[in-house]
Amino acid sequence: MTSQHIGIIGAGQMGQGIAEVFWRAGHTIYLFDADPFRLDQAYQNLIERLERAIDKGTESADEWEHFLDRLVVCIRLSGMASCTFVIEAIVEDIDVKAKLFSDLGTVVDAPCIIATNTSSLSVSDLAAHVKAPERFLGVHFFNPAYHMPLVEVIPHTQTDTAVSDRAHALLTEVGKTAIVCSDSPGFIVNRLLLPMINQAALLCQNGVATAADIDTTMKLGANFPMGPLALADLIGLDTCVLILNSLAHACDNTTYKPADILLNYVKDGKLGVKSKAGFFNYQ
Repeated sequence: MTSQHIGIIGAGQMGQGIAEVFWRAGHTIYLFDADPFRLDQAYQNLIERLERAIDKGTESADEWEHFLDRLVVCIRLSGMASCTFVIEAIVEDIDVKAKLFSDLGTVVDAPCIIATNTSSLSVSDLAAHVKAPERFLGVHFFNPAYHMPLVEVIPHTQTDTAVSDRAHALLTEVGKTAIVCSDSPGFIVNRLLLPMINQAALLCQNGVATAADIDTTMKLGANFPMGPLALADLIGLDTCVLILNSLAHACDNTTYKPADILLNYVKDGKLGVKSKAGFFNYQ
């Protein structure tokens, strides 16, 4: 595999996971975030993950310095200038993303592919803010990005076929299963998954069964490796609410209206694993 310069914009949980995918596969990572503290924390987290991999024997200690040379922290967006592939993984706000893509268009060269990891916004709508939209597409990773094998590849109507092919090939090279789908609300996984999570939340809300028993029924009765409510906690209940609201708006369908229990948990700061509490406690 030819090493490339891969830009990751957004140093949150998802950005870190995506960075680890390409970093551990031998590419040079340029990681940017507007928050210096989050950027520093992301760098430390990635180093700790590498140390654990070395302790487990899945990475060689002899490669330590080589790994460090391939992890570049950028305090300015201009640090993306040499990248051939840039993936945006910032807040799910179309105005914030639009400003980023407008700024990014003045930084990277024309051959650079620009991708969004959006889980709920229209790729076509975002493309309107990208200079040379034919090089733009969605690449939707799943959390935790390093371990989850699937990536949804979402071209929009103007995406160049060669760009989709390059993205698909790169994702395959780093060990992911890349599935191409059209730009439709929720794409594939979230369009199917979030309504199920919402229905599980409603069952819990209405006292039909406990969260633990709801999850057990789906694990033992539907052969799910993880119950829908534990999975919601892993995704983040705030993210679940955001996606459900987006689906309700895009599909003009109240079926996707988030259950009150989800809204109340988010209001109370119970976001799931990342806040140590949601449908379950994580202490």
